[in-house]
Amino acid sequence: MKLTLPVSALMSFIFILSFNTASFSQISVQSTKGYSVNIYVEAIEIVIKGNNKCTWGYNYDLKLNYTITLTGTDIPKKLYTLQGTVSNNSVSHFFSLPVKGGQGTTTTKSSVWRSEPDCATATVATMNLSMINIEIEGDGISSRTVSFPFVTILPVKMVSFSAEQDQQKVKLSWTTATETNNDFFSIERSSDDNQWTEIKKVKGAGNSTDLRSYTSYDENLVAGTFHYRIKQTDFDGKASYSEVRTIRNTGNRKGLSLYPIPNTGNTINIAGIKDYNKNELTLLNAAGNIIYATTLSTSSVGLPSLVTGIYFIRIKDKLSGDITNFRYVKI
Repeated sequence: MKLTLPVSALMSFIFILSFNTASFSQISVQSTKGYSVNIYVEAIEIVIKGNNKCTWGYNYDLKLNYTITLTGTDIPKKLYTLQGTVSNNSVSHFFSLPVKGGQGTTTTKSSVWRSEPDCATATVATMNLSMINIEIEGDGISSRTVSFPFVTILPVKMVSFSAEQDQQKVKLSWTTATETNNDFFSIERSSDDNQWTEIKKVKGAGNSTDLRSYTSYDENLVAGTFHYRIKQTDFDGKASYSEVRTIRNTGNRKGLSLYPIPNTGNTINIAGIKDYNKNELTLLNAAGNIIYATTLSTSSVGLPSLVTGIYFIRIKDKLSGDITNFRYVKI
């Protein structure tokens, strides 16, 4: 099963398919500037080339629907490069997409030969499309090719997904229009849009034709930039992913600092606190799980031995409830 989130952040419709079975694919590419490029491509029709009775075969292209949106902050006027190929095990179809984004239809330019006499009955499904490769480059997006699979069913239709900061928590909300064979959703978080960690699991509806809304929270928001996505898993174990949403949390208590960062040892120092024993320190791993907690007594704290990696330290004033979060790196 494929969970499909239409690529506009608030888009409230699902594409109407031209055939009983269509092929589509979707990806979200995160830039280092704060914006995401959301790409939806749907193969809707076989375009037979020439006036061929296809006794021995025929040349054909693919008609594609696409929606390209740029969401987030510091969105550029256009990308540098946006083009791709659609392929199966033996052939590849080339197409271009608008670097300024938008929604429309395009036709591949490869005129691929198919050695089958089925031009009168061929559909998108019979072409066994398996992969799409997108070549992309833009401000904050180094030149790269991202590859991801086409799917041929649309059993879960997600019409919205949002992430909103609520003090020291992140509220994650999503809505589905229909669900088929849907076991559960997993909320995944990443600090680099590359390594993802599951932080919550939410039971799906199984089978539903009603509009359903889901809400969950990440209670362990710390300082930094974090990306969130929804993973949807079928009863048979197949999984797919939503778009990515980004939260930036920079609010720290004025004058409070922690050093050294990065740290090669296990001792850290905290400056900017007048009464240490009225403050609590919590150490969390990248998944947001607490691995150490203590009430402060001095400006120096000995942490447990840690493997190399990224952690988070939360300091809470027990009287006021104010929380300060730090990204902590052990090397």
